[in-house]
Amino acid sequence: MARMRKTKSAASLPEHLYYDSRRNTYRIKLVTGKFKSLGVNREIAISIAKEYNRLARSSVGLTAESLLEEQDLLNEQPFSKEVDRLLHRIFQEERPSAVIKKVMRNDADRVKVFFIKTPGSQIKLEHVTEYLEHYHANSSAEVYNRKISWLKKLFSYAIDEGFMEFNPAVLKKKRRLDDKKRKRLKIEWFKEIHDAAPLWLKTAMDLSLQTSHSRAEISRIKYKIYDIKSKTCGCCWHKQPKLTANGLEYGKMYIHRRKVTNKDAANVAIPIGEKLKGIIDRSRDSLVSEYIVHRLPIKCCNKLSKDVKHLTQVSPTLISKTFSKIRDQVGCCNHLTMAERPTFHEIRALSAFLYNSNGVNPQARMAHTDAKSTQIYTKNHIDWVEVPYAEIEL
Repeated sequence: MARMRKTKSAASLPEHLYYDSRRNTYRIKLVTGKFKSLGVNREIAISIAKEYNRLARSSVGLTAESLLEEQDLLNEQPFSKEVDRLLHRIFQEERPSAVIKKVMRNDADRVKVFFIKTPGSQIKLEHVTEYLEHYHANSSAEVYNRKISWLKKLFSYAIDEGFMEFNPAVLKKKRRLDDKKRKRLKIEWFKEIHDAAPLWLKTAMDLSLQTSHSRAEISRIKYKIYDIKSKTCGCCWHKQPKLTANGLEYGKMYIHRRKVTNKDAANVAIPIGEKLKGIIDRSRDSLVSEYIVHRLPIKCCNKLSKDVKHLTQVSPTLISKTFSKIRDQVGCCNHLTMAERPTFHEIRALSAFLYNSNGVNPQARMAHTDAKSTQIYTKNHIDWVEVPYAEIEL
């Protein structure tokens, strides 16, 4: 077999790693003389080749190049000194939400402590493994895998800055995700809990079912808003109902989903038909409140939750806790373990299932990205995804 040559496109490859232009793959020459394909990903191929050479070809002589590398290493800053700058760049370019920023800052602090002496160019797979074992050995598979992704992101920016040659985090194997334990909420269970719920929880459940939104958004929807802004949840009413092909439309319910706050799909405009209007009308009682889901707290002297802005507003946590409490009281799910019993959040999945069963794409309504059956229009310089007129009949 003719010796493969490193083409121009495969320059700066480690020793014994070659680019095979005929197959568009990278191949390494083993110590046995045979060639082994390393796939098409250049970054992964370089990482594997360097690690293989280090382990299988450790008996190399002292060279001028190695002396220069040692001198460069003495002059190189530890990776911990670069983290704040990399994090600032991530925030600027990716614009994560405030919650994600807080998580990244905590992860960055761990990285600065762990790599306080190690230069970026010397970070290898074993360092990644030690880091994960040190901080996340007992974490769930979801958390563990997210931390691998975090290191991969951070190292990719370091490579772009020029002080790392390859990304060792791409070689780290993620944990297998466990099957979902929590059971889906059945329609009959929804009805049993709904019948036993107080008016404010009935309203929250009905709104979640019709809008496909979660407790955080449901708790913030106002009866009426006059200025349609980003991060707003509330109803904007037509002066007169509009007759559409699906029925009367009384206005629009604008919902901002905080979890995807920087995505185009974060702002959703839902037509208010007979069902939504009926839910809103039934929610009104003797208590004056601007929030559709409202109640008078038992202990008025308590400090307001950070998730609410008014005494009558119901916090997302209280919505979930009360739902679970009544679920257990009616006993519809008592045959399941506590980990398997559906929570308020499962109403969102039930809603998506019912809309999908009726031939309505639920993706845009749920503020998920890449929905096809959407119409994006601008209101006050903000893009709102207008979803089709649709209602659920139980």
